[in-house]
Amino acid sequence: MSVVVKIELGHNAIEKDKPTKEGYTHDWNVFVRGPNGCQIEHFIEKVVFYLHDSFPKPKRVKKEPPYMVSESGYAGFTMPIDVYFRTKEEPKKVKYIYDLYLRVGHGVNNIRLEKLTFQNPLEDFRKKLLLAGGVSFILYSYRVKTGSKIFI
Repeated sequence: MSVVVKIELGHNAIEKDKPTKEGYTHDWNVFVRGPNGCQIEHFIEKVVFYLHDSFPKPKRVKKEPPYMVSESGYAGFTMPIDVYFRTKEEPKKVKYIYDLYLRVGHGVNNIRLEKLTFQNPLEDFRKKLLLAGGVSFILYSYRVKTGSKIFI
């Protein structure tokens, strides 16, 4: 039996009225959350955001919701995000590469929906996934023979 659960990665950014003395032009936040208010903390142990090296303490660890980082900056960058699961079996984490982009003259509200499929999770982890809005399903495989080819 497999379980599919969804998470959202996203960011919001607003342009400042005028740049700060450091040259920051935007305030932004980046997040990992459950869609429609699903409580992903049931199966997520922590989220690690890897900001650009120009930020103080660029590795930001969030062990409870909201899994979010708020900062100010002047340019977008590509941000690795590691999501760790509350399980003893593999996979214990998933890595995403997130494009935190900024727009001049506009705000940004971006959401990226990710679907995670766990095949035959241990019972304890399966329950956590279901509490977070996961859906169970059974995979069936079958063979179809056409001529000399077999499709699985």
